[in-house]
Amino acid sequence: MNGINLVGYAEAETGVGESCRLAARAMKAADIPFSIVKVTRGNISRSEDQSWSHHLISKPVYRTSVFHVNADQMPVLHQLDPELWTSADYFIGYWHWELPEFPDFWLPSFKVVNEVWAPSIFVRDSLAPKSPVPVTLMPHGVQVDIPEQLKRSYFGLPDHTFLFLVMYDMLSFQERKNPAAAIEAFLRAFQPEDRSAALVIKINHADQSPDDMKRLLSKINGRPNIHLLDRTLSRYEVNSLIMAVDSVVSLHRSEGFGLPLAEAMYLGKPVIATGWSGNMTFMNTGNSCPVNYKLVRVGRDYGPYKRHQIWAEPDIEHAAHYMRRLVSDRIWRRALAAKGRMAIHRDFSPEAAGLRMKKRLAALGR
Repeated sequence: MNGINLVGYAEAETGVGESCRLAARAMKAADIPFSIVKVTRGNISRSEDQSWSHHLISKPVYRTSVFHVNADQMPVLHQLDPELWTSADYFIGYWHWELPEFPDFWLPSFKVVNEVWAPSIFVRDSLAPKSPVPVTLMPHGVQVDIPEQLKRSYFGLPDHTFLFLVMYDMLSFQERKNPAAAIEAFLRAFQPEDRSAALVIKINHADQSPDDMKRLLSKINGRPNIHLLDRTLSRYEVNSLIMAVDSVVSLHRSEGFGLPLAEAMYLGKPVIATGWSGNMTFMNTGNSCPVNYKLVRVGRDYGPYKRHQIWAEPDIEHAAHYMRRLVSDRIWRRALAAKGRMAIHRDFSPEAAGLRMKKRLAALGR
């Protein structure tokens, strides 16, 4: 039967969980029949997002399965849940990866898929040289729902202040997400007594890495214009938080896609981000603030990110310049935000993403 089994962390409040839910929204927008098979193995995050739980089924029913499970977990899933491979006859991995070279130690993952979909040009170009199967660019479809917006006071944030937001997960490597650079850029851009701007740092899983939290608090050093939110928020709360601030910042060293940046642009928020890796699929100098960088060796091993690989070192002074200009130049800020919003709504909507999927599936005869 033609249609899609979406296999993934359908209720997990993580990036890979959201990836699965975004695919569901895109397929619905394109009238692609689908159901969702929930995966829980390997997930330690809160799993309370039930926005698509009415589509859950216990086992695949369609001929084609799309796994929103990253390459590192695919062989594990294949070994422990082999029934996921018995009902369908074509298997697609939707994989994120954050460095230019796909790791050799994950090459066995290609053996359990017929094709891979990549969320960004960057990921596609990383996977393709080593992939024995087709690799297709398939960016996310972005839509941010805010049924009733929560005000700044809900988050303990000041009114009448320009708020920059940095978001990251302690389960991701701080070295890659690089929140210290965004903090440093803010410290250079604004003095402690300057109340015209403030930095909001939103952290997931703060309890998972006490040493990293200690370093972060030392960096902040009690600055009155830096606010820390260290509890897990619901999807609704995160959406409201993005809407409540004025700009989102990510001085990452590398990103597979950069979903929070795309979501912020969808909501008409100007974004400042390192001008390299996955986010450049939807960012450019006309619709956002890509920060200059230089490519450097990773230098040491951080989990799967090995020392011989390269990533970006963002120019902190350039980011600070963007911060100051966003606060001071209202006309430029509004024009930039409008162009960013238009780019996401036009090219990265659920409808656009669903159409891309539909065309690829049609080409496959599915």
